[in-house]
Amino acid sequence: MNQAVAQPDKTLSKPLNMECGCQETLDQTIDKVTRIYAGFDDKVTTNSRPAYDKLVKDVRNRAPKAKTEGQCLKILQEYTRFFKDSHVFIIWQGWRKKGMSAMEANASRTDLVDFRQLNNDFLYLKLAAFDQREVRKIDSILIANKTLLARTPYLIFDLRGNGGGNASTSDEMAKLIYTNAITYPSWDYRSSEEYINAAEKYLKSQKDTTDPYYARSRRLLKAIKNSPGKLVNDGEDLQRTYDIDPKAYPQHIAFLVDKGCGSATEFFIYEGKQSKKVTLFGTNSHGVMDYGSDQNFDLCDGTFNLAVPWGRNGWVREFRIDNVGFAPDVHIPASEKDWVAFVQRYYVKRDKAGK
Repeated sequence: MNQAVAQPDKTLSKPLNMECGCQETLDQTIDKVTRIYAGFDDKVTTNSRPAYDKLVKDVRNRAPKAKTEGQCLKILQEYTRFFKDSHVFIIWQGWRKKGMSAMEANASRTDLVDFRQLNNDFLYLKLAAFDQREVRKIDSILIANKTLLARTPYLIFDLRGNGGGNASTSDEMAKLIYTNAITYPSWDYRSSEEYINAAEKYLKSQKDTTDPYYARSRRLLKAIKNSPGKLVNDGEDLQRTYDIDPKAYPQHIAFLVDKGCGSATEFFIYEGKQSKKVTLFGTNSHGVMDYGSDQNFDLCDGTFNLAVPWGRNGWVREFRIDNVGFAPDVHIPASEKDWVAFVQRYYVKRDKAGK
């Protein structure tokens, strides 16, 4: 969910380049979404097709009349909003010049990671962005505080508002919540010319051709080439295992989650749901990680850019979270202002009841 930070700008009234106007830009957007988006057939079904066709007809009628970048942006966004997927969106170059990406906006912030001891029984850890810089900070904290963690029964891991980023769960984060093998269902990828070109480029750049992931990527590329336009599975499910005592402290880990938790954060939530230590507290997460591996494509003259995912998460074979999110194990009511205190009271009450 690392979209550009939209800022009001007078340059939205800038005239479009008529050599590459809104009609051509829209046509390219529709073409790429139709061919590349892994969720297209899930979103455009027999039931939704009439509404989709009506929208396409409407925006195509209006696109030739758009004379400014702002007018065209509105039309492009109306199209991408149909899919109700935060990984499908339009980026206007004016945001790149005048604004910044979410990751760039986070670069100067110092409040994205926090760690402190609440009392002898509870520790508090916060991760508000899933960018590589913040994940490295979390790693450093976990390594530096191994002794403290090993003697503290409860950890509150605050993920509220973490919309994702450019990193994945680190080994230290996985070890923290580990009680048993963590399973990662294999993904499906949409076959397209763009995917094939990117996969070939990736394989040529790899020096270690003995790596199992290299062989997996080669097999997937071959299957993709043989199945134009289709979703192709990338192989067997994967597992992550560690030699860690599942009874090690912290024995109880609370994930604080809300509607602001999306993308890579939802992947971490999924990992946490497989741990016997983790309990989700709060409200439903954003519900965006059914589709991922987002790609960016310049449209027409580059005034606009399209982000679209060509991968579909393997967990959709068992469940879907699209626009719903992961539900918490323990719902925190809207009237509760102090979620950290709520979690502490919950565990204290539960422990007393268990005695």
